[in-house]
Amino acid sequence: MKIFNVRFPKKNRQRSVPFSPLAPHPVPPNGFTLLEVMISIVIMAIATAVAFQTFSAVTRAWTGARKVMDKMHHGDFVLDQLTSALRSMAFFDSKPEAYAFRIENDTIGDGEHKISWVTGSSAFIPPGEIYAHGLHRIEVGGGENEEGMDGLVVTVWPYLADEDEVEKTSWFVSENIKGLSCKVYDTHDGEDRWKDDWEYSNAIPGLIEITLYADPLEKNADPVKFRQVIEIPLGPPVTNEVSAAK
Repeated sequence: MKIFNVRFPKKNRQRSVPFSPLAPHPVPPNGFTLLEVMISIVIMAIATAVAFQTFSAVTRAWTGARKVMDKMHHGDFVLDQLTSALRSMAFFDSKPEAYAFRIENDTIGDGEHKISWVTGSSAFIPPGEIYAHGLHRIEVGGGENEEGMDGLVVTVWPYLADEDEVEKTSWFVSENIKGLSCKVYDTHDGEDRWKDDWEYSNAIPGLIEITLYADPLEKNADPVKFRQVIEIPLGPPVTNEVSAAK
C-alpha cells in the first residue's frame, strides 16, 4: 500500500508595505456614471427654464414700458400742439361769428367731440403749407386715414371763407391718439360751471379742459387718457376758485 505525501500550500501572509509618498496611487476609473449624467441634465434643464422665464419676464416688462413711453410721447406731443394752438386763439368783436369756438359731437374713435377755432399758430401744420403763416380755422378730432385706421385728424381752411364751398385740407396726426373730449368753463350769464357743449356761436371760452384717448395697454382695457386744462388769454377771465372738470 502506497502512501502519497500531499503538500498543502502555505497560506499567503499579508505583508505590510511601508507608506511612501512617492509610491504610485491607484488611478480612479475614467468617465461618469449614468446617474451622474442624468442628475446633470436635470440641473441644466431647471437652470435653463429659470433663465428663460426670467428673460421672458424682463422682455415683457421692457416691451410694456416701451409701449407706455410711446403713448406718453404721443400724448405729450398732441397736448403741446393743442395747447399752443388754443392759447393762440384769435377773436375780434367786429365779426365774432367768424372767430367763435365750436364743439361738435364726434362718432369716430374713442373721443366724444371735435373742436374748432381760429388761430395764427403753426401747430399741426406741416412745413411748406400756406396755413403755417396767418390766421386759419383749425378742427381737431377723431378720424380715419386712407387705410381705414382710426386716429387723430386735423383739418384747416381759410377762416373767412364759406365753409360749404371752401376746399379743406386734412392731416392724419397720430394713430395712437384715437380722439378727444372737451369741457369748457362757462362764465356767461353768471353760470360759472363746466360744460361739455358750447352753444355760443359768437364767443370763445376762457378755460378749456382737453382729454385725449389713446389705445389701451391691454386688450379690452380702458383707453389711456391724457388730460390738461388750458387757459385762453383772449377769453373771458375766470376766478381762481375754478375746480377741475368732472
